Amino acid sequence: MSTVPAAGLTSAEVAERVLRGEINRTRSSALRDYATIAYRHLVTVFNLVVVPTALMLFHFGEWRAAISVTGTVLANTLIGLYQEVRAKFQLDSLAILTARKARVIRDGTVQEINADEVVLGDLILLRAGDTVVADGVVTDAQYLEVDEALLTGESDPVRRKPGERLLSGSICVTGEASYRAEKVGAKAFAQSVTTDARRYSYTTSPLTRALNRIITWLSVTALVLCGVYALLEVLHVITAQRMFLMIAATVISMIPQGLVLTATISFTIGAVVIGRRGALVQRLNAVEAMAAVDVICTDKTGTLTTNQLRLSELRTLDAQVNEADVRHRLALLATATIDRDNKNVVAIRTAVGVELAEVVDQLPFNARTRFSAVRVRDGGTERVLVLGAPEVIAPDLGPWADDLARMRSAGLRVLLFAEVCDELAALEPGRVPAPLCTLAILALADELRPDAADVLKALYDQGIALKAISGDNPQTVGATISPLNLPISHEPVVTGKELESAADPVEFVRTHCVFGRVEPVQKVAIVDALQKGGANVAMIGDGVNDVLPIKKADLGIAMGEGSAAAKSVSSLVLQNNNFAVLPEAIAEGRTIVRNLRRAAKLFLTKNVYSFVYILAYAVGLFDIPFPYLPQQVSLLNWMVIGVPALLIALSRERSRAPDKTPFLEEVGGFALRTGLLFALAGLTLLALSKHVWHDDEKTQRTMLLTMLIFLGMTVLWRVIGGDGMQLNVDHKLRRLSLIRLVAQ
Repeated sequence: MSTVPAAGLTSAEVAERVLRGEINRTRSSALRDYATIAYRHLVTVFNLVVVPTALMLFHFGEWRAAISVTGTVLANTLIGLYQEVRAKFQLDSLAILTARKARVIRDGTVQEINADEVVLGDLILLRAGDTVVADGVVTDAQYLEVDEALLTGESDPVRRKPGERLLSGSICVTGEASYRAEKVGAKAFAQSVTTDARRYSYTTSPLTRALNRIITWLSVTALVLCGVYALLEVLHVITAQRMFLMIAATVISMIPQGLVLTATISFTIGAVVIGRRGALVQRLNAVEAMAAVDVICTDKTGTLTTNQLRLSELRTLDAQVNEADVRHRLALLATATIDRDNKNVVAIRTAVGVELAEVVDQLPFNARTRFSAVRVRDGGTERVLVLGAPEVIAPDLGPWADDLARMRSAGLRVLLFAEVCDELAALEPGRVPAPLCTLAILALADELRPDAADVLKALYDQGIALKAISGDNPQTVGATISPLNLPISHEPVVTGKELESAADPVEFVRTHCVFGRVEPVQKVAIVDALQKGGANVAMIGDGVNDVLPIKKADLGIAMGEGSAAAKSVSSLVLQNNNFAVLPEAIAEGRTIVRNLRRAAKLFLTKNVYSFVYILAYAVGLFDIPFPYLPQQVSLLNWMVIGVPALLIALSRERSRAPDKTPFLEEVGGFALRTGLLFALAGLTLLALSKHVWHDDEKTQRTMLLTMLIFLGMTVLWRVIGGDGMQLNVDHKLRRLSLIRLVAQ
């Protein structure tokens, strides 16, 4: 603000409030986070059944079975625990770079702190683009308007005055203010919105939810079978020793304990890998969302362009006002306006300099009205100066229309500068003051990012469609897109008004790729139309006007130098505005999800044929023995899942397009077909071994195990060959003799 409020807290008062827990944190402590991770890995259905069973096997002297079961439990638990704790630590380290900030008054000075360090009673400063981080009362305000759409669904900004309340999660869209924090942490309204960009979170996704459903079905089936074994023991059909052997073998073979663990660790490690490349993943399920994206909507200014505006041309329009006078008045507006941090205003002020004057009244820039106005006293003269879109301020520029068209066709952003002829004209929100005397046309240049064409081409090569969306004039948007030399470069530019009047918005958005003069609410409508048409949509933006479409999209992406509000609701933040990491991040997400599908086929195929074998034993089919001992299941898991899944995980081959086949349909169908085929082969072998070759149970199980290991290798070949996969194993890992042996 132009004047800094002095009634902030002292350091001693802050320390006292922190000790009392009156701080803006709802996240658990780091220790509690690690305890939660440990609990999630230790307390599982698998462990709750298998650990007591292992103890009983030790009790009965079944040493090989007991050691095998114990090793399985320890390996799964410790590896998963280590990987997730390590990934959490790395993600926390990466997230420090983009932690949300708040400006507060402490010890009489402005200090920038992390939003979760705000304490009760802090005096917080607010400006356009900032998110309200705690509930409080406005103490001072200048033309303050806040957007509460994320809280209430109401898209129109709300004017707030001193004494009125602000709610956490709302966004400052216009003006500036200070407010006193009255509710912080869990007591603040909509705290879930303001803490959405957590440093670490365990979030589910459609894929992990599908896996959880599978695990639940298989776990219930395994527990029912274990209940049957217990009943048989009670009826003295089998001994207690044999019961625990059967329970251990059933649980290990039926519950794919590593499947969800594999998914969670894959997403977490993927987030770390992507983060190291310059894109901070704020929600783990964003990794899966990246894999599904097939349409990217991108804002123009600050996303495709550098947002480093400069005044390229100033064309005076009033013969009675020379260019020096125009520049003087332009400097008055650029200095006096509350939109002093707006990139357009910064570029103008850089070009024309600073002129101090008394500010009497003003209308801040608004994305809906697309103009701003300032009433100033310049010496003994009172002036009302207006800056905005030409079609808003003076729709008919007559003799200067050709100049306007020339500037726009060159990709320049064009603004009209005018002065109200009647200095007594009132400033009314939403209405351009009149009558106006036009003074000048301003042309602002903004360059495309050097890597924009290459990045967009890389996205096209991955089968991703692009939609360019901007609030700029359609001519300017078209001229900016044209040099990209991409399919959208020669697309006709349509406007937000055309979208509103379209009979079928879904078809209209599907068939058009470049949009100009689009309002924030229309960006949401575009994303919504794409989703209704079956697309998985990513939205890239940097400003407060992009918050709602970013939130609406399947994958919200914010630029690193964008507004705090845009970053707070996004799933992915491109740090340092590094646009070039986006294709690689999306490709990484696709690789992870595709490899998870492949690994799931290995896991579930074994579950299918194991269930058939156990069921056949239970009903007495062919009088076959119980198919496995616990140690044999452990060996089978290692040979047909462990090593193959490792090789699959090492694949870094990129896919061109997302796989839209539903997970359960693809993986479940493969597992059922293959598992039933293996089950038929195994039952045939067991029947022949018992009734034709008259082998003992040990030999029957050994033959079955050997056959399943070889058949399991064919599953790996089918998963690899079916997708045309190439095992591009990292050269360092190739040094490991085991991996080299299997790969050969």
